[in-house]
Amino acid sequence: MRPFRPVFLGLLSLGLAACGGAAAPAASPSSAPASVSAAAPASAKPAASTGASSAAKPAGSAAAKPSASAGPPQGEGSNGYSGGDPNGTLVKIAYASPAVASWPFYAALTQGFFTQQHLKIQMIQMAANVAVTALSKGEIDFTNSPSNAMEGATRGLPMKMVLSSWASAPWTIVGKQDLKSIPDLKGKVVGTNQAGSSPYLYMQAAYKRAGLAVSDSQVVSSPGTQDTYALLIGNKLDAAVVSPPFDADAEGKGFHEVEFIGDALDLPYIGLGTTTTYLAQHRPTVVATIKALMDGNAWLKSHPNEAADLIVKYIGVDPDVAKRSTAKMLPLLGDTGELKPDGLQQTIDIQTELTKQTPAVKAADLADWGPLHEALGKS
Repeated sequence: MRPFRPVFLGLLSLGLAACGGAAAPAASPSSAPASVSAAAPASAKPAASTGASSAAKPAGSAAAKPSASAGPPQGEGSNGYSGGDPNGTLVKIAYASPAVASWPFYAALTQGFFTQQHLKIQMIQMAANVAVTALSKGEIDFTNSPSNAMEGATRGLPMKMVLSSWASAPWTIVGKQDLKSIPDLKGKVVGTNQAGSSPYLYMQAAYKRAGLAVSDSQVVSSPGTQDTYALLIGNKLDAAVVSPPFDADAEGKGFHEVEFIGDALDLPYIGLGTTTTYLAQHRPTVVATIKALMDGNAWLKSHPNEAADLIVKYIGVDPDVAKRSTAKMLPLLGDTGELKPDGLQQTIDIQTELTKQTPAVKAADLADWGPLHEALGKS
């Protein structure tokens, strides 16, 4: 069991999110651009809550067929993408930015696993803190960043993680060639997602491990990894925290891996987080959504070539970059759908470090694996 490495959050992002405000980004140097707005574009404003949507129908026995409506996002800055059964139960899921992290969602859409579960999926792009606010208001049904739901739970919000799609996180710091390790980032301009987000927390832990604090760098925060990467290749940053395929693409543009930081914590990467209210009122839909994503994981592992094609389709990177990302990421996909117990406790420890008070919830209260076990046919 890896011991918890204390990390210190720069901002109380989720506390602000719970009140409907956006987390303020870390101050950026005058040479860097202003932080990208955390607000979702007007077109991305989620629809009103569906209320008591009907439960997902049982999966059919026929093999899954590709969804004709599935496809890549409708351009940069769009409200996301959709697919599945057009007549199925509407399920709205927030995501921060296009990335290999969302592979299981891409697979479930294109291979018909959502259709098989009679689900109509709407993926809505929004910053993490905006997603937590939308989730708490019932404007969306899930966030695909379960760490945000878990942190919300430590703040007293009725949220739980119900799926962890990855066995470990692939976060890494890429940067200019003269940067060889994290100590070299002292005084440099480094980009990452907003304070409180998964890459931010991994960055803090990695800095702590190296004997530094995040404040030793000039941090520029963005709503999503895609935005951070755009700043990097636009020469606005010296280094950035990214995940595949952005790391492989960066190498083709003259950058290199400064240090892998995915082993600094055991927090969840991508999966599902929802509210206890939605879980109680729409449990069959929760189970069906989880089943489709777990089927997506299994399909990805058995179809590496087609998995690489999905990266090209949904993210728009070069096929060679997609292949390299596939080789790096496939081994990190989870088999169980559950998070290591260390990860649950680390969420508690992080909030204790931040607030100097132990959250009222226990680590085991942050997740509910019941729907997952039901989806997998476990007793």
